[in-house]
Amino acid sequence: MEWFAHGLLPELRRSTSLDQVVVGWNVASDRVGAAEDQWTILESSAPSEAEGSRARALRDAVRLAAQRLDALAVVAAHDTWVLELDAVAADLEAAWAFPRQRLTALARSG
Repeated sequence: MEWFAHGLLPELRRSTSLDQVVVGWNVASDRVGAAEDQWTILESSAPSEAEGSRARALRDAVRLAAQRLDALAVVAAHDTWVLELDAVAADLEAAWAFPRQRLTALARSG
C-alpha cells in the first residue's frame, strides 16, 4: 500500500495526459490487485479482531482506489483527472494514517 500511495500515485500524478495515466495504471494494476489479495489474507489470519478490521479497512481502501483509477479511463473528463488522482491519494493516505505498526509488521512477515 505504501508503494501505491507514495510511489505509483505520485508517478501517475506527474503524467502530462490522461492517456499516460491510463497506460501507467494498466501496467501497475496487477500489483495493486496482489496487494488487495494480501490484505484479504491478513484480515483472515490477523491475531485479533481489531487487526482483522484494520486489514479489512486497508483492503477496502485499496479496492476503492483501484476502482476509481479503473473509472478514469472510462469516465474522466480530460481536465479533471488530476483532481481525481489527488483525491485517490488523499483517501489512501487517510486510510493508511491510522495506527499501523503491528499490521505493517504482519504485512512484511506474510
